[in-house]
Amino acid sequence: MKRLALLLFLLLPLSIEANEKPRPLKVDDLFRFKRVADPQISPDGKWVVYSLGIVDLEANKTVANLWLASTDKGDKGGPVKQLTASTKSDRHPRWSPDGKSVLFESSRSGATQLWIIDINGGEARQLTHISSEASLGTWSRDGKQIAFLSAVWPEYSEKPFKESDALNKKRADEKDKNPVKAKV
Repeated sequence: MKRLALLLFLLLPLSIEANEKPRPLKVDDLFRFKRVADPQISPDGKWVVYSLGIVDLEANKTVANLWLASTDKGDKGGPVKQLTASTKSDRHPRWSPDGKSVLFESSRSGATQLWIIDINGGEARQLTHISSEASLGTWSRDGKQIAFLSAVWPEYSEKPFKESDALNKKRADEKDKNPVKAKV
């Protein structure tokens, strides 16, 4: 029943002026919705970090930034603050085990890499600089290591990191320069 009520609420027009007649929902209305994604509750349960995406129709893209909301259930709810403000998308936030910082992926440096930001403010700093990009980072339980996903060519995976990264970059550059854009 709660899901049905929520669905009906979301399908109502976004803004109805006093003189505006009700009308059917249009596709353009859907693009005006903000997209909440990937909520993550802090280790102490006091905060939730999430990605909030806004569609930019002119640029034909969605820009997402990270937001923090308190889980305080007071009358007005807890405070909400914007954690990142990038023109690129910041996605997949993950709390550090101590709850003091958030790991996320972003393309703000040109390629998707892992970044970290302190929840008390300050600038995000880039953690990875990998030619084959890095995404979907997750912390180890003790907070000393981070595992992440990076697509590499298999024939380079057994080589030392520095050599493997250089070979992956060379291969990606050759692929980008090749006029043939077919997948085998």
